[in-house]
Amino acid sequence: MSPEERRTVVVTGMVLLLASLIRVASELRPVSPILPPAAVPETLLEETRSALEREDRMNTPLAPGEQVDPNRDPDVELARLPGIGPTLAARIVSFREEQGSFERMSDLLRVSGIGPSTLENIRPHVALSGPWPPRPARSREPLGRDRSVGRIDLNRASASDLESLPGIGPALSARIVEHRDRVGRFSSMEQLLDVPGIGPATLERIRPTLTIRR
Repeated sequence: MSPEERRTVVVTGMVLLLASLIRVASELRPVSPILPPAAVPETLLEETRSALEREDRMNTPLAPGEQVDPNRDPDVELARLPGIGPTLAARIVSFREEQGSFERMSDLLRVSGIGPSTLENIRPHVALSGPWPPRPARSREPLGRDRSVGRIDLNRASASDLESLPGIGPALSARIVEHRDRVGRFSSMEQLLDVPGIGPATLERIRPTLTIRR
């Protein structure tokens, strides 16, 4: 190798080494955030958190036996129905606000985007409620109704009493009664979460309509 060629190799090596050092230094240098954390409004953080929780709830599948009420539940719950999603859920809410409650399952076909196949897919997961509170029977007060507070007593209600609760159909009401017969009387509302098909959202929906007398 001639002296000229040796000098070229050395210079090239030094250039490559310098370039490597510059790259490493730039990667190690702390980068200032575009927007300091202190400058982010608390309301923005809360809105972001709420949006993430809302999206997570919409993507939570329905539990076995869990039902949703198109006449009372918000769009975040309706979106959990199979094949519905956020767009159709918003349309269901808009329809009931403009046209009134759904009286039959077939009324859901009047919502743009819901066809016969979609209706059949969601049918097992839908419970249509009537006016709330339910109209009392003329002949007698339901056995589980507590006259003093106007609520249903969870420890005395029959399956038919429990069916009048929003979002509780025949399957869930039967499970509540079966759980009570097998385990014993309820001592707190939270014990309803032990009943298959009743999740936190369902519990919060029916909590105002229940009472517990031991």
